Amino acid sequence: MDLSAPFQSMFPTVDSSVLAVLAGSTKPRTGREIARLAGRSQPATQRVLDRFVAHGLVLRSEAGRARVYTLNWEHLAADPISALVNLRMALFRQMRKVFEAWSLKPLHASVFGSAARGDGDLDSDVDIFLVRPNIIGEKDRQWRRQVGGLAEEVFEMTGNHAGIAETSEDDLERLRRDRPAIVDSLRADAVNIFGIPIQTLLRKM
Repeated sequence: MDLSAPFQSMFPTVDSSVLAVLAGSTKPRTGREIARLAGRSQPATQRVLDRFVAHGLVLRSEAGRARVYTLNWEHLAADPISALVNLRMALFRQMRKVFEAWSLKPLHASVFGSAARGDGDLDSDVDIFLVRPNIIGEKDRQWRRQVGGLAEEVFEMTGNHAGIAETSEDDLERLRRDRPAIVDSLRADAVNIFGIPIQTLLRKM
C-alpha cells in the first residue's frame, strides 16, 4: 500500500483524488483550487464535483461570484471516505493495539522514515523503532516471537514489509555517543506509537 496516498493509490481515479482533497479539509474550495490540489484537470474535476453534488455527497455554495465546494459530512458515505483517506493513521492506531496486547511490552515503539512522514510509495518499508527494556533479554523467546509477529502483522495490514530497528534500554547511551543516522531521523519525524515518547528518551540521552 502506498502510505503517502492510500485511497488514491488503490482507486486511481479523478473521483478519489477529488474526495481526498475534500475529506482532508473543512475549508470551502473553488473547483479550480480542488483541481490544483488533486493534480487533475479542471474540466475533469468539475464533472466529478457536479456528479457528487447531484448525489448529495458534496455541498455547493456561492462565495461572491465563485462557487465553492465542501464534503457533506452528514452524508452516509462521508465517514467511510474519511477512513479510506486516513488509512495511515488507522495503521498507527492498529499498531498501538498490537503493542498493548504484547505480554512483554517495549519501553518505546515508534514509526519513522517515509511511513511517518507520509511521503513513501508502494515499495516503501514501514520503519519501526523498538526499545527493549533491560529486564528482557535480546534472545528472549517470547520477545523474539512478538517482534517476528509484528513484521507479519504489518505486512498483512498494508502489504508493505516492516523494517524493524531494535535497541535495548542500555544501548540508548551508545546511540547518543555515536549519533547514527537513525537518531536524526527519529528526532525529525518519528510518530510515537507506544510507551515513553521518543522525544523524552532522546532528551535523556
